[in-house]
Amino acid sequence: MANTHEHLEHAEHAEHHASDPFNQRVAVSMAIVAAILAAISMVGHRTHNKVLQLQGDSNRELGNANRVLSDANRVGTEASRAETEKSNYFAWYQSKRLRQTEYEISATMIELVPSIEPPRKDVDEDTKKKSAELGQRRAKAADDWKKRAAEYNKSNDQKDNLPDLLVRGEEASKRADKLRTEAEHIGAEATEYRKQAAEKSEEAEHVHHQADRFDIAHLSAEIGLVLCSIALLTKKRVYWFLGLAAAAVAIALTASGYMIPHHPHAPHNVPGHTAPNEQGKPH
Repeated sequence: MANTHEHLEHAEHAEHHASDPFNQRVAVSMAIVAAILAAISMVGHRTHNKVLQLQGDSNRELGNANRVLSDANRVGTEASRAETEKSNYFAWYQSKRLRQTEYEISATMIELVPSIEPPRKDVDEDTKKKSAELGQRRAKAADDWKKRAAEYNKSNDQKDNLPDLLVRGEEASKRADKLRTEAEHIGAEATEYRKQAAEKSEEAEHVHHQADRFDIAHLSAEIGLVLCSIALLTKKRVYWFLGLAAAAVAIALTASGYMIPHHPHAPHNVPGHTAPNEQGKPH
């Protein structure tokens, strides 16, 4: 495309040296068309710059969304790990509780089940002594099992007895709930970023359609200026009228660019972060 300033200079030069009234009218019209071309060119450049700016804003919002989604996934993974830790503590608690119950049952059984052959009155002293020793051993075993069962109810340094496991499991459950809530909030933030990115992208698309319309108007004005130049050289009015018509079409196209309807697309379901489901708590 020819340089707008060159066309203006050419039109001014033609007007200055023209003596024929037709040449003067054509020269004036060329100056006007050149001014129209300059205005359309300025509008078109600004519109293209706006498209680039909106596309950059959209990409930046998408980058923020991806960054935030990465944080949400990280927090979600931590929540899943805490949930698994809670389940492990629950399984550990159940295992210890089962072992404690076995000790309690064993102690009760050994106390309730009598000796196979209770000592008779007519037995010798040695048999009575052995029977008494067996009873003592049974009582000692029952006491040992009761003590072992009772030990499970006491906190220890290793933090692996029943009260400790309940506390650790509850802490893991609270941590998992907190992390899930945090992941949901971060996911909502990522969704908002993606929504803003979609809005910027839709606006960029609309402005891009305007820029295309302005480019066609720019071309029409260029053609009008060329036709007026041909009219000045050939002295034929038909080229002048065609040039003026092309300039009028350029003005109409420019005006229509501002009247292009903007139809935002229906909001899409944005894939955000989904927090892990709760796996259940120890009862």
